[in-house]
Amino acid sequence: MRSALADGLKRWLPRVGGALALALLASSVVLTRPAFDNRLDGDARDNIPILPLEQGLTFARSVQDGSAKLLIVRSATAQGLHVVDVGAALSRPVDDPLAAIASVGLAQLERLARTGVETLVRYEDLGVPLQGREAHIAAGTNYAAHAKETGMEDGVFLFPKLAAPTAWNAPVTARGRFDYEAELCAVPLAPIIPDGPAQFGFVLCNDFTDRWPLVRDIDFDQPMGTTGFTEGKGGPGLMPLGPFLVVPRDDTAFYRAVSLELFLNGQLRQRSSASLMIWSPEQIAAQALKLCTQDYHRGAETLRLTGCDSIPAGTILLTGTPEGVLFHPATIWNPLAYLGSGDEVVIRAPWLGVLQNRIE
Repeated sequence: MRSALADGLKRWLPRVGGALALALLASSVVLTRPAFDNRLDGDARDNIPILPLEQGLTFARSVQDGSAKLLIVRSATAQGLHVVDVGAALSRPVDDPLAAIASVGLAQLERLARTGVETLVRYEDLGVPLQGREAHIAAGTNYAAHAKETGMEDGVFLFPKLAAPTAWNAPVTARGRFDYEAELCAVPLAPIIPDGPAQFGFVLCNDFTDRWPLVRDIDFDQPMGTTGFTEGKGGPGLMPLGPFLVVPRDDTAFYRAVSLELFLNGQLRQRSSASLMIWSPEQIAAQALKLCTQDYHRGAETLRLTGCDSIPAGTILLTGTPEGVLFHPATIWNPLAYLGSGDEVVIRAPWLGVLQNRIE
């Protein structure tokens, strides 16, 4: 009897295993297929408007021969970007928008934008739009639809994003379960103190993520975001930024009007309005200051989101991604469901420009 049972199990277990593998493969294909039929036609930079000067300033930085110049962008055409060189207008070197705002003031920069000598630069000459820090603050599941698709519906949480910004068109090195996240990022123009005011500029970000260490190292007995996320989301090249830093007159009205689009190899994968985020940039900053004594872990290392006295100017606040990522709990086992060498990820948004990153 036992021999017959053993023989039966030997015959059927491979078949059952094969059927389960096929079912998992089919489910991963279904779960990662795009929700949209739209494709990207032509140059991704076409028809991306520049914010009118009466609504705010658009900064960029050209990088040539290892040196950066701060620019104010007036308009974009097929020939290139029409800009004012801030350093030339002030007759002194200026290479960072936050430093210029602190030393000159927005009112003077607005006058320069209107009266300065206009020159033409190529999109390809633009680099990271502000001097980059390496420690930033990110919000997880800040869009309800993204929380639902990932099965993480216990509320918004924060985590450190430890990655120096790279240029809008920088290549990105693939990792094991590599995923994209289109995000609107907020940049404090001055340090934010507890219960103090906050003024933001805005920039386009891609929060590239290796889902494998994130899932592997997460400890569900600890507060969400304190384990796993730092490993999965930190590292060189994992935060392309730019090409524009937009400083609007009305922060809230601006970000609520922004729509994000992400294309993978020309196929639309993410499309959503930033007005759907749950926590505003001000709320993210306020919560980060409240969590200033919370421990976050990267291996044996203990980290903090920020100091308790302030969030430094220039810290990138990643405000979360909408639905449409590649990750799903049922796809983590399958590396073929994720980004690989040769894939191209394009993100664009009105006024904020384009990110165009090839996976290597």
